[in-house]
Amino acid sequence: MPEPVPFPETLTTPRLTLRVPTAADGPEMAEIINANLEYLGRWLPWAQTPRTSERQSESMAQAHDRFLRTEDLMYLIVQGGRIIGSTGIHRIDWDVPVGDIGYWVAKAETGHGYVTEAAQAQTELALRPVSAGGLGFERIEIRCDPHNARSAAVPTRLGYTLEARLKRNARAADDASQLRDTLVFARWPSGAGKAEAERRGKTLKDVWEHWP
Repeated sequence: MPEPVPFPETLTTPRLTLRVPTAADGPEMAEIINANLEYLGRWLPWAQTPRTSERQSESMAQAHDRFLRTEDLMYLIVQGGRIIGSTGIHRIDWDVPVGDIGYWVAKAETGHGYVTEAAQAQTELALRPVSAGGLGFERIEIRCDPHNARSAAVPTRLGYTLEARLKRNARAADDASQLRDTLVFARWPSGAGKAEAERRGKTLKDVWEHWP
């Protein structure tokens, strides 16, 4: 079984710094979330009610603790010294290992490619071998609501494969009385997908050749 790998506290891209949050980031994060509540609330279940600085500081401290325990990776997206959103690798299963990337930025920061840049950095980190400073994941996913075109465009740009559309598998973020679908995009280490496809092809060939 693969051992959990410590997360890097920062990732640097050409335009961004991704860094682990601390309790001190609570007030600034609360301000950003509250200013974008209507925009974020359509897609994110946690963005339905305003945040206080105290509540957000506690949330950031908890995220920092989960980061240190390698249970969940959360980064703040920092551009030009300003926090503009958040991203991370969530629902991590170190037995595989696998996880899925989530992201959001303030409405005013959309359309500049920041989310794609942040997701690319985390995709590379996840799929890079441990010996080369990565997390050694065997699979990384991005999941989103089919109606969220901006979110779905990110994995498409980064070469992810659309594996499935899960029908009616989750409640709508802004209306719990409604069910929604989920798109599942995935990538694997270079060459892994091809090798697996060839293995499956051989397995199916054996089944048919030896069918009674």
